[in-house]
Amino acid sequence: MVASVSALTSPAQASSYYEADDYYADGGKSPSAWNGMGAEKLALSGDVDRDVFRRMLEGQIGGQQLGTYRQGELEHRPGWDVTLSAPKSVSIMAEVAGDRRLIGAHDAAVRAALAHVEAHMAATRVRADGAVTRKATANLVIASFQHGTSRAQDPQLHTHNVIMNATQTEDGSWRSLEPRAIYQLQKQIGAIYRQELALQVRELGYEIDIAKDSMFEIRGVSADVMTAFSKRSAEIEAALANRGSTRSDASAAEKQVAALDTRQAKKAVDQASLVADWRETADRAGFGAAQRHAMVREARMRAGLAIQGDEKAIAASRAVAHAADRLGERQSVFAAAALHEEAGRAGMGRIGYSDISAAIEAAAGKGDIEPRAFVDRRGAQFAGFTTRRNIEAETRLLQIEADGRGAFAPIASPLAAARAVVMASRRASDTGLPWNDDQLTATRQLLTSRNRVTAVQGYAGTAKTTTVLATFALEARSRGVQVAALAPTASAAMVLGQALGIRGDTVARQLLQPDRVADSGAQLWIVDEASLLSARDTARLFEKAEKHHARLVLVGDVKQLGSVEAGAAFAQLQAAGMETAKLEQIVRQSNRAVKDAVLASIEGDARKALAAIDRGGGDIIEHADRNARFAAIAARYAGLDSHRRERTIVIEPSREGRDALTAEIRSALARSGSLNGPSLTIWSLVNKGLTRAEARDPLSYDIGDIVRFSRDYADKGVKRGEALRIESIDMAKGAIALEGEDGKAVDWRLRQWGTGEVQVFESQRLELRAGDTIRFTRNDRDAGRVNGERAQVLQVDADAGTATIRSSKGRSQTLDLGAARDRHIAHGYVDTAFAAQGRTADHVIVHADSRATNLVDQKSFYVGLSRARRSATIVTNDRAKLVAAINERAGTVQTALRPTASLQPTDLKPYVARSENSLLSKEAGL
Repeated sequence: MVASVSALTSPAQASSYYEADDYYADGGKSPSAWNGMGAEKLALSGDVDRDVFRRMLEGQIGGQQLGTYRQGELEHRPGWDVTLSAPKSVSIMAEVAGDRRLIGAHDAAVRAALAHVEAHMAATRVRADGAVTRKATANLVIASFQHGTSRAQDPQLHTHNVIMNATQTEDGSWRSLEPRAIYQLQKQIGAIYRQELALQVRELGYEIDIAKDSMFEIRGVSADVMTAFSKRSAEIEAALANRGSTRSDASAAEKQVAALDTRQAKKAVDQASLVADWRETADRAGFGAAQRHAMVREARMRAGLAIQGDEKAIAASRAVAHAADRLGERQSVFAAAALHEEAGRAGMGRIGYSDISAAIEAAAGKGDIEPRAFVDRRGAQFAGFTTRRNIEAETRLLQIEADGRGAFAPIASPLAAARAVVMASRRASDTGLPWNDDQLTATRQLLTSRNRVTAVQGYAGTAKTTTVLATFALEARSRGVQVAALAPTASAAMVLGQALGIRGDTVARQLLQPDRVADSGAQLWIVDEASLLSARDTARLFEKAEKHHARLVLVGDVKQLGSVEAGAAFAQLQAAGMETAKLEQIVRQSNRAVKDAVLASIEGDARKALAAIDRGGGDIIEHADRNARFAAIAARYAGLDSHRRERTIVIEPSREGRDALTAEIRSALARSGSLNGPSLTIWSLVNKGLTRAEARDPLSYDIGDIVRFSRDYADKGVKRGEALRIESIDMAKGAIALEGEDGKAVDWRLRQWGTGEVQVFESQRLELRAGDTIRFTRNDRDAGRVNGERAQVLQVDADAGTATIRSSKGRSQTLDLGAARDRHIAHGYVDTAFAAQGRTADHVIVHADSRATNLVDQKSFYVGLSRARRSATIVTNDRAKLVAAINERAGTVQTALRPTASLQPTDLKPYVARSENSLLSKEAGL
């Protein structure tokens, strides 16, 4: 029920769309039609003519011949088939119950989806000044062919939309299409289609049940009835099961293989006989003629009762506001097409595509959203927007930084700073770890800074924490300054705190602390991994620091991964002139070849990095098949002794891939005897990572989820941090029934309280055996657990439902795996690139699939390589394609403010490091 996109290999391949068995007798309706602005330009309308269709597939259009001649032969891709399929219940009511109005609804939804494709995805490649760029054209030529059956002869209303490989440019010429967006956004195309269809179906008088991902079914058509007419799905499920997989965990490629393997040849079947067979099947499934006719009759009576006029406009406005808020939490700039899809999901069944278009235009007119060019992972530009809230957050953080320049007395005089640096560097030299020039200069710079906000920009492995920050914090504390160690993640905060000799805290916890400014004294807040902070959290932290008259030192690396939420504040602040000390001399790697690979990855040169690995930095393994790659990684990891495994990090970019690779590794460990004894299967709790906007949406929740609030709600009987299970959800009212572990019932109303202070966890099956490595996935200060910290399973007791573990600090404890508190665990064999950032190991194994467009780029490649001290192994599908992919994908994050909008005090220039360092060095005897 999602859109499928496939390339046509030849004009002959499209001949099957002309099969006559799908013509509808009632009214003599033809199943073919021309669509698109490009078709209008060519005066094509009505039924699709076979000869015209074939000529266009061959590239003959508008008096031109499209394609490229190679060695005297014309090469031209004919086009792409975008197939849109109705929900099964819609097909049953249209084909079996005979409500032909639903076929018209399907047609209208198809046209809306194609208009979306044309407006946001139609483009060609244009070469100018030696560079090839994507140029939007907003016109397509589409031949649509409607069918009513699946290959298994089930009722399946669907339309094949053949998009010709042609689009007209501004000068009137025709050029070949650039189809990348159509492939990348096929889920979006399907969602737009289903959203429009949901409205059409409701306006025809049917009630619908809405599910996630813009899925829906007509209420009253039972699951048993739909299963009876889903033979094709059953065939694919069986094929996946034979491969040890399911629809829920199989990759897109695996599903496609299963679909092709089970594909039957099309058959010409008498329509009347087919309908008679369907009705007999419906009768046997308990959906008899009387029930079918009653549903159609009642729907006709309710037709036209859906919301109209002003109500629609209000609903559309709210949906667009919700969509912009939701997208704006994840991205500072988002595609206009994504805004359309998300608004349609929020208003599903109540508003249509045209309503949303009008609401988007109105929101832009009021300034709630502002137009911006959205740039995808490969640098292609699309129409996009940012939100007023994102603009305000970025403006505020830049303004606070600019206003704080020169506002403080330095922590130490130049001479005192130089002396402190000399003493620290001498102590380090005595231990065999002499400081380099970058470390000396950066420490002096921080101690003598007069600014509220300063930064340390340091590449991975430059020893920022143990040298510069440790010395700086020690000197500040010796002068009566209160120092706080902060980071976006608990594990990074713990590492920073240990290095500074104080307790580390997360930024989130700091923001929740009440403001007590009167007797606070001089304060210094050091924030590690600052590149992971979103713009909104950075602005909130700056505002709090301003209230407390606190200095801020932001520490991080703009070359590494940024925040999972909107913004790139650390990079944006540096670009705006924030005082920044730089550390570029890497000291982590003991293997010169690995160090060269890391330096090349910083440059974004993947070819050079892999060449360095070839010279002795590790290994590069190629396998086209993902299962073979995972098997190779598992064999290599399981073949290590326990000591070396503890010093090895395995990185897989995606969460789905992480879980699949973990299963492969555990199987290999079990075969080697490293995992032994009885097993215990539990339901671990995994954070759903909801944004604030998502937390307000009842569709974000499922029965069985665990909810924890981050503050007390005494009037509701809710205590901070207690585990509450979701028992039921009322989507219409936004009401969720919660139950505590003690049986206490809580009526949670999403529109009234709690959505801004909540964490939500879903259950995931987890098997444990003695020898397993686990990691904690939630902070628990009372139990001494830090999110990301590893532990070893010593034994499990299946009868008692417990596991005895030993933490990385050597402390043993027993987990009660029936209690929610102890179920915040996961296997600890594989990290995503985000989770690995901040970790260090002797050896690293990185899985890098060149086709992982949204996950493998210059930043993730650099993070993966830079974790290693001694060796790095890269496992990929194709070395050459990986090089090309990484070189193309910079991983740059957009900001709501245009680069020219950076703020500075009116009388202050951007900070430039002064040339007094050499003088200070002389004074200090360096």
